Amino acid sequence: MKPHQSPYINKRKKTIEFHIHNSCADHITLAGTFNHWAQDEFQMQPAKDGDWLIEIPMLPEGKYHYKFFIDGRMWMEDIENQLREPDGVCGWYSVLTV
Repeated sequence: MKPHQSPYINKRKKTIEFHIHNSCADHITLAGTFNHWAQDEFQMQPAKDGDWLIEIPMLPEGKYHYKFFIDGRMWMEDIENQLREPDGVCGWYSVLTV
């Protein structure tokens, strides 16, 4: 079981943790406005039972949009994060506020 919902701002460690569950994926990355939607910069690490995670350095204060990029072909919002906004293409951005 994950210790926190995604995303989790860890003020003590000055990091932000993201989690996703996908037991079918071979490769998942995190992309968003904080890294100019780079699809290869933040590689998530597989954990157990189909869970994937990544911990990134704390971002400056602000509002960010992000998604997960699965197997180099599919974008997915963070279903654990209830904060969403339309992405303009029939989908959703997940919203992170630091």
